[in-house]
Amino acid sequence: MIEYIEKRFFVDREAERIMKKTGILGGTFDPIHNGHMAMAELALRQLDLDELVLLPAGNPYFKKGITPYEDRYKMCCLAASQSSYRDNISVSRLEADESKPTYTYETLAKLKEADPEAELYFLCGADVVESIQTWRQPEDIFALAKLAVFERDGSESVRLSAEKLKEQFPQAECVFISGDVPDISSTKVRETVRSGDPADELVSSAVGGYIKENRLYIAG
Repeated sequence: MIEYIEKRFFVDREAERIMKKTGILGGTFDPIHNGHMAMAELALRQLDLDELVLLPAGNPYFKKGITPYEDRYKMCCLAASQSSYRDNISVSRLEADESKPTYTYETLAKLKEADPEAELYFLCGADVVESIQTWRQPEDIFALAKLAVFERDGSESVRLSAEKLKEQFPQAECVFISGDVPDISSTKVRETVRSGDPADELVSSAVGGYIKENRLYIAG
């Protein structure tokens, strides 16, 4: 049985209200794979996060023909349940409404509204640092969250891109995450399943079982 439990953004420690560091990893997750989970776990360790929120997109304006939200949401829950960091990972339904496009700044605003004092980290890749200025209302994104950027070992290009972003948007703050992440894409998973080959090394066993049981990615 898949169960979603909404977690608070703050915890009481020694009778004090302590700010919680929350990372947000959003994506279409069609499907969520081992690369996504490796990113989530790296962020939890390196940024000393209290919580990592997986945020499956409802109706991303830039993608068409994606798997229904409920399937993608349930696969995220299953992947989180098999992580060694499962007590620190939650799955959000903030973008469950598929009737309209979803934008990052709106979602971050809702998370911030849930607790104005929460410190939010928006996890992203180097490509986002180079293109986020073209997103809807980037100034709001920078006002609401820090960018937690994954960088490849030995590459300085992402830091140069971050410096250029800071010049254009002084309020933009970037922190960096480094480490090995499996070279997996959701496209690769779908193609593997469609071809009839095993996807055991690409997704968790629970996600693989869900894909097989619900006959996802078989056609098309």
